[in-house]
Amino acid sequence: MSRRFSSSVLLLLALACDPAPSDPTDAGLDAPVAIDAGPRCTPATGLPDPLVCNGHAELCDRAYDAVAFPTTHNAMSSEEDGWIAPNQGRNLWHQLEDGVRAFMLDTHRPASATQVMLCHGGCGVLGMRPLIDAMIELRQFMDCHPGEVLSIIFEPHVDEAPFAAVIEEAGLLPYLHQQAEDAPWPTLREMITSGRRLVIFTETSNVTLPWHHHAYDYVWDNDYRAESAADFDCDVLRGSRDNAVFVLNHFVTNPLASREQSELVNFDVLRDHALRCRTETGDFPNLVTVDFYDASDLFEVVDELNGL
Repeated sequence: MSRRFSSSVLLLLALACDPAPSDPTDAGLDAPVAIDAGPRCTPATGLPDPLVCNGHAELCDRAYDAVAFPTTHNAMSSEEDGWIAPNQGRNLWHQLEDGVRAFMLDTHRPASATQVMLCHGGCGVLGMRPLIDAMIELRQFMDCHPGEVLSIIFEPHVDEAPFAAVIEEAGLLPYLHQQAEDAPWPTLREMITSGRRLVIFTETSNVTLPWHHHAYDYVWDNDYRAESAADFDCDVLRGSRDNAVFVLNHFVTNPLASREQSELVNFDVLRDHALRCRTETGDFPNLVTVDFYDASDLFEVVDELNGL
């Protein structure tokens, strides 16, 4: 998911970058309301009654692999947080509040850092953020929203031990789902009532922990290297079609991500791509992944896939 670029290109992008402010809303409430920027919410004392799963009661009794989830590519990289050549407009906390429920994140430990960082491409040039800060925000959100099932696909450039230490330090261990390769996926209701409602995938096969799932033992994806809408396909790039979870990559990188490129493909092109892949493959697009979700029909397309 990451690419490296020349320092001259990065410098030009840095000079051109002009992040814009945004109006945060809380998608966890019945009606959007203004909130202060940042992770401020009240931990829940129990499950919603009646139970609503990822915003819809109709999803509660569907298996995880029969649900589509709005997903952001390079979710840590945002205009709002001042990243260079960002992939998203709004930051991770606001993505959660807006209704994004799955995230692609890259972990590194650059020489200049003493801890595991979220970054991509040129760490420290494009931007970076401590993984622990992002994972604490994720845990805070889950504390406040007990009816939500979340997923992360990590592109790891660090070993399992320091990564797992951050997950534990952030307080996420009680939320982690463990999925046996040969077992059917549970329903959202089962995941929510058990409390184990965070699924972590990683692109490396060098894993030992039962909650640290090698992605391509469980998912398959199409090519993520699209440079224009004409490149969007439904063919297997990684994993196997026998795997239950389909990651639909739908973002353009030419040579970097941009809001302008994303706006060209995030509306009718996104819907057509998702529906075409569902028809051509016979598989259900689960993690529908875009850049600049705030300039897209992502939530509408996901609702259509979910029959809502």
